[in-house]
Amino acid sequence: MVGVSDFNILGILSKLIQHPGIMEFAGVDFAPTRIDYGENIHIIAGTQGELCKIDSLGVEIGKTSVPLPAPCVDGIILDDVWVGIWLDREFRHARMSALPLLSDWTNGPSREELRKSITFSEHDLVGPESSIWHRELDSEPLKIGAISDGLVFATTSGVYKISKDAKEIWRGMLPRWPEISDIGRFDRIVGIIEFSKGLAIWTEAGGVTVLDPSNGLEIFSRVIKMGEKISKICYSEVGGWLILLHGNYIATMESIEDSPRIKKILGPPICAEFDENSWFWTGWRNDGRISDGEISCTERKSIGVGILNRKVLTNNGTWSDFASSD
Repeated sequence: MVGVSDFNILGILSKLIQHPGIMEFAGVDFAPTRIDYGENIHIIAGTQGELCKIDSLGVEIGKTSVPLPAPCVDGIILDDVWVGIWLDREFRHARMSALPLLSDWTNGPSREELRKSITFSEHDLVGPESSIWHRELDSEPLKIGAISDGLVFATTSGVYKISKDAKEIWRGMLPRWPEISDIGRFDRIVGIIEFSKGLAIWTEAGGVTVLDPSNGLEIFSRVIKMGEKISKICYSEVGGWLILLHGNYIATMESIEDSPRIKKILGPPICAEFDENSWFWTGWRNDGRISDGEISCTERKSIGVGILNRKVLTNNGTWSDFASSD
């Protein structure tokens, strides 16, 4: 267990106040892969393990850091804590760690220090210096999701619910569906989302299971035929489900029991947000909006990897207006 670093709350809060001269949506100096969304603070993750905190105007909070020198494959925000999972395929090593949002994050060990720790130290693994806790995972992590009283994550070994301070609450087997059982280990979990009826787990092949978040027992299960692999699942209490598919398609569903309404778009979608009764997405050289079943799409020169308040974060680290041609 790693202790929490002391921090000056007044100093941190002052960083969250917008000051004259600070540039909104100024961009980052690394190649981003996604945005992990919170209420007022969001995390931009980079290809080489970079993490950058920003506010809802895209203003950087503190400095960019590399808590672990490995790709961070997923992350979620729980209240005042960000929890991330790292997967280092070269070292065959996976890690989960929690970092406090309201303190500065620092760089962690070097690649060589991490290698030595993994190779020679069974009980004293180096981890992010800023972490509240960090844990080694004994199998490959797939996805992580926030729920009201903790978090749920999936690995190739099973599904686990833990509290915000890393205490295990329950564990279960990976969901299985007879209709797609021939795919087996090639079908991967792409969404873990809590909603009014329980905890929904989605896979690439369209497998959907709803679990009771209190004990992990199955409530509902189905397979949704999409014709394309699912790459990402988005949910809004008002907007329902938006399903981002490989290829040039999206699908919408008002409820988990509905049939999907599949729409063709200009290019593969990567990320989406719901705002003003519409879904907005960005992706591979295209932006789009769907409202009341009507779609509008715009080509862009760059690749959008995140969207925040109608601003698009591109894969080169810059922001641009939604539906602009860059």
